[in-house]
Amino acid sequence: MQVTLHRAHERGIAEHGWLHSRFSFSFADYHNRERMGFGVLRVINDDIIEPGSGFGMHPHRDMEIITIVTHGMLEHKDSEGNHGIISAGEIQYMSAGSGVEHSEFNPSDQDRTELFQIWIYPHTKGLTPRYEQHKCDAESMNRWELLVSGDGRKGSLAIRQDACIKKAHLYIGHTLVSDNCKPGHGRLLLVMSGELEACGYTLKARDELQILGEESFEITTDREAQLLLFDLPMHNAPPVGED
Repeated sequence: MQVTLHRAHERGIAEHGWLHSRFSFSFADYHNRERMGFGVLRVINDDIIEPGSGFGMHPHRDMEIITIVTHGMLEHKDSEGNHGIISAGEIQYMSAGSGVEHSEFNPSDQDRTELFQIWIYPHTKGLTPRYEQHKCDAESMNRWELLVSGDGRKGSLAIRQDACIKKAHLYIGHTLVSDNCKPGHGRLLLVMSGELEACGYTLKARDELQILGEESFEITTDREAQLLLFDLPMHNAPPVGED
């Protein structure tokens, strides 16, 4: 098994006053040739949006966009007529497909919005745009919760790619085991909060492991931790810039 560690402090940074961002991969004005994505995963942005602020209408196409809100609220509007507000503990899915414009806004006048936004290349270009919201399981302690998959199994959001994202809230002294990985796929482990042990490393909040190899691995913690685990095709990622 081949494992690559990326520490939280190694990520890209953008500060815009109303927006505070950390980038796992090259994005906007942050460019790192060594970090252009991971297989079909193009973006993991760790954003904080100040009250009453947000992104005005802007276009996307041919990208699966998943937003996980961890604090506050996010209001979405798009050119397809969709409108929704997601709160902490909820996720949002927008398949940009053949093209869509949308806005993202913190509707609160007091609280910050904190979120992870994830971009994944779809398996097919030019499809009809989609929009969905999904509430996470508040009781996902010491077990995997499947948030996103290619087939919508176990009540997950069905995206247009053979990829899945799992979430877990691991309590002190417990162990989780990953699934085996199918050939041609890789896994990425992101620590949302807390501290854990995996693949011989101690990982703290926002640290990340990229893992190539089919065998399972254990995740343990002596402290409470929340984590995301991605399982992604490592081939057929379109060139950067087609988003």
